[in-house]
Amino acid sequence: MEASKKLILRIDIYLAWCKACGICVAFCPTGALAKDEAGNPYVKDIDKCINCGWCEIRCPDFAITVETKTIGAKRIEVKGGEEESKSKEEDVSPERIAASGE
Repeated sequence: MEASKKLILRIDIYLAWCKACGICVAFCPTGALAKDEAGNPYVKDIDKCINCGWCEIRCPDFAITVETKTIGAKRIEVKGGEEESKSKEEDVSPERIAASGE
């Protein structure tokens, strides 16, 4: 990867799948995630996220995903090394919280 390209993180939390157990918040080593009044997780500070993927790995409901996007490219590198091309941003439904570092 060239030095001129910048990585952008994106954390998606699917509230419809989430049971608000707090595991993702507990395992976040930097405090990027927090719980709201109802106990649901949210992205407190996307800039603190180090893309370790602990929240995604530990979630028993598969309700959180962490993606890395390269600015200036049409490729998105997803955790696990898979790549897919996207021409435009996805729609965000009411059941989903999408936090991006853009």
